[in-house]
Amino acid sequence: MTPAKTWALRGAIAAAWIILGCALFISSRGHFLLIDNRSPENGDPAPDRIRVIVDNKPAMELLRGDRDRLTVTGTKHRVRVEFSDGRQPFEGAFTLPLKDDMYLLSAPRMLNGDENFVEVFRTTYESRTVEAEAPDETALEAAAP
Repeated sequence: MTPAKTWALRGAIAAAWIILGCALFISSRGHFLLIDNRSPENGDPAPDRIRVIVDNKPAMELLRGDRDRLTVTGTKHRVRVEFSDGRQPFEGAFTLPLKDDMYLLSAPRMLNGDENFVEVFRTTYESRTVEAEAPDETALEAAAP
């Protein structure tokens, strides 16, 4: 085998490994998904009681105002919502981008046909001030003998 063919074969093998690595990363990327059954500010109220099944994982029962969390892998997901009042189950699909780690799925918005029923969920940290950390002087005086 000539040196040019050897380098071409090595390059093809390296490219195949890179493509395989990218495919495995995309298919196994994990996300936290918060399922929310809280009434939106403008829209119909949330259902009283629902069972939510995402990607054939164990079902979650959510009452109105509840929120629960699960871990999903990959980017494409299927969701099934079963109602306690006998309505026909709702089935849908959604895609999560690779960028962020935690997403919020609003069940009432999804059931009402809103396209933006999945959004990025970010937590905010409260900064503490020096005044908040300082002990309360009146409590210290009352506790002194």
